[in-house]
Amino acid sequence: MAKRRGNNEGTIYQRKDGLWCAQISLNGRRLTQYGKSQTECRLWIKQMLARIDHGMTYDSTQVTLDRFVENWLNGKELARRPKTVIQYRQVVQQHILPFLGRMRLQEIQPVHIQKLYSIKKEEGRGARTIQLIHAILHNILKQAEREGILSHNSVDAVERPKVEQAEMQILNEEQIRQFLSAASGSPFETVYYLALTTGMRASELLGLKWSDVDGKKSTLFVHRQMQYIAGQGYIFSQPKTQAGRRQIKVGASTLKELEAHRNRQSIQKSIAGERWQENDLIFPTTIGTPLDYKRVTKEFKRLLKRAGLPEIRFHDLRHTSLNTLMEMGLPVNTVQRRAGHTRASTTVDIYGHATAQSLEEAAEKIEELITRESVELQ
Repeated sequence: MAKRRGNNEGTIYQRKDGLWCAQISLNGRRLTQYGKSQTECRLWIKQMLARIDHGMTYDSTQVTLDRFVENWLNGKELARRPKTVIQYRQVVQQHILPFLGRMRLQEIQPVHIQKLYSIKKEEGRGARTIQLIHAILHNILKQAEREGILSHNSVDAVERPKVEQAEMQILNEEQIRQFLSAASGSPFETVYYLALTTGMRASELLGLKWSDVDGKKSTLFVHRQMQYIAGQGYIFSQPKTQAGRRQIKVGASTLKELEAHRNRQSIQKSIAGERWQENDLIFPTTIGTPLDYKRVTKEFKRLLKRAGLPEIRFHDLRHTSLNTLMEMGLPVNTVQRRAGHTRASTTVDIYGHATAQSLEEAAEKIEELITRESVELQ
C-alpha cells in the first residue's frame, strides 16, 4: 500500500482494490475523498485546503442538497416573480430531490447528474423538462460554490440537454382574412385582432388596461402581464425584462377596433350592474374580473375550425404578426422593440427565415431594375 504524508498537505494512499484515498483534517474531524489516481486525490486536497483558508467549516461539508435547497428557494422569493419560484419548487420537489436530495453537496458528481437525466428520459419526460432540471440544479450548485461549500459546479461537466424549438405556424394574408371573418361577433374578437396587429403575448394582452391606451399618440403601453398562480389566483406582474416594458405604435384601424370594443364593454357593464368589478381591464370577463386564458384559447380553436384553417397555437398569432413585419422589410431592431426582445439576435433566430426571404425578393427586384439588354456593337 503506497502512502504519503506531507506537512499541511493531508494524506494520500492507495487501497487494496486499486482506488486512491485522500484525507484531510478539518475542525478535528476527518474528510475523505476517493479517486482513480493519485493526481486526482492530490488536486482534491489542494482545493479543500484553499477552501479551508477561505473559511470553510466541517459542518458546511456535511450539508445535504435538500437542506441547502430550502434556503436557496427562500432567497429566490426575494428576487424572482412568484410564478417563477413556484416553478422552481415544483421542479426541485418532483424531479431533483427524490434522486439527489439526501446526498451531501460534496458528493454530487457529474455521473449522478447524468444518471438523473437518464432516469427522467426513461420516465418519458420531455427535453424541456430535463433542460429546466439542468438550469435549476446548476443555479443551486453555483450558489453553493459562491458560499465556499463547493470548489466547482459539477453541472458544468454535464452537457446541457438540447430542446428543439416548437415549429411556429404562420398564417398568410388570405388565412388572416378568413380567421378575422370567422372571429367577427366573437366575445374575444378584439383580443385576436390585437394579437395580429401588435404581436403582443397573450399574458400581455390580458393584462392591458384602458389607462395603457394613448389615443393621441396612437400608442399602447405594455406595463404588466397577467399570470395565474395556484392558490393565489390571477396576479399582475411586470414583464421579465426591461425590453418587455415597451410602447407599441398602432394604426387608426386598431384604435377604431378598441373604441368599438369599449362601447360593447359599456353595455356589458350595464348588464352586470352591481356584479361588475372595475379593474380597468380591456379584456375582462363579463363582470370585470381577469379573463381566463383557457377560455380565449378554447374559442380560438373553435374559430380556426369554423374558418377551415389548420390548428395552430394562440401564440402563433404573435409569430404571424412579427413574421409579417420582417417580410415587409422592416429593420430587425424595429421588430425587436415591438416584440419586446432584449437582443436583436433573438429576433433573427426566430424570424431569420423571413429575413432570408426578403433578401431573395430584394435580389429579384434589383435584377428587374438592372436588366441586361442586347446591344449591337459597332
